[in-house]
Amino acid sequence: MIRRGVIYCATSKIAYLEAALISAMALRQQEPALPITLLSDHPFLTHLPLQDYGITPRLLDRHEVDQQAFSSRSIKTRLNAYSPYQETLFLDADILPLQPVADLWADLNESDLAMVVDRLPMVSLCDHIAQEEKAYTLQRLPGNTVQFNSGVILWRDSLATQALFQQWHKEWQQFQKHDQLALIRAIKAVQIPVMKLPMTYNISPMDAAPLMGTDNGVHLLHCWGGMVASGAYRQFAKQYYPLVVETVAQFFADDHFEDLAMSNQALSYTKALLQRQTGEPIEI
Repeated sequence: MIRRGVIYCATSKIAYLEAALISAMALRQQEPALPITLLSDHPFLTHLPLQDYGITPRLLDRHEVDQQAFSSRSIKTRLNAYSPYQETLFLDADILPLQPVADLWADLNESDLAMVVDRLPMVSLCDHIAQEEKAYTLQRLPGNTVQFNSGVILWRDSLATQALFQQWHKEWQQFQKHDQLALIRAIKAVQIPVMKLPMTYNISPMDAAPLMGTDNGVHLLHCWGGMVASGAYRQFAKQYYPLVVETVAQFFADDHFEDLAMSNQALSYTKALLQRQTGEPIEI
């Protein structure tokens, strides 16, 4: 097992694969030697020249990915099973690295798990979560329980973190939508201590604005709030990494990408046609 590295997960929409590639290649500029693994269920993942950038692709097959709207969170809550590293830094696809992350690893000397506290620092403030899940959580935890943001997770493989991920996935399956309250319930259930990382390692562009150009340098920008789906993440990243964004755009403009996409469309059409004719599920 490799000692330490970074892992990304991008499933479902192609926009998230694009964002993860931009993030990973931006990180490569900040960390030239740090191993990076990218998980995705997109078939053309293995056709991209990722090895040229020191990024290891890991293609998820259809049996590993839940066929529902939040498939990435099903994987996310089981990340320890996919990480090839003893010490892992997970980054959401909408994270934009601006500085090296090498100093983070020392935090694992304090705990096997480390995260940044969320902008909504207590469970009672989570009004954006479905009321059913919030009420369920508040029946089990005090309202002032700290909420961590799961966009950046640092952990060491251990019995404690293995138990955490197992419980996190179990908790997530209760509602199968948001993953953060499920994570907080899991943390409390297995009683694992969490090291609080500085906010500069998981901070929104809005909150980061006053810190830009100061001694409190921003390391990891979290461009949440629909920026990936709208294309705003791409434009935002272009301000900092124009060549990276241009390179990734070229990946998706190349003929081999278009040919593969058309091939997948033809395969899906054939499968649907056979299912209509036979009335039976078809595996192709």
